[in-house]
Amino acid sequence: MLQEDLNFLQVVSIVTSRFGCTIDSIDPEGRTVSISCPGGKEKEVECAMALGEILEGKCDSQSIWAVS
Repeated sequence: MLQEDLNFLQVVSIVTSRFGCTIDSIDPEGRTVSISCPGGKEKEVECAMALGEILEGKCDSQSIWAVS
């Protein structure tokens, strides 16, 4: 697995957890994710939009990385 695939997985994991959502399925090669959120479709859309912005580089992705 490539470093960019691992970065994608980390971003998806962190963002979905911050929104309280779960990952139903993920395809790191095709960059597709299926999520479910307890807040319903509105929360799923918010989470998906946040993921899109981060993955497209529209915000400071460094602020979402886990601190070890």
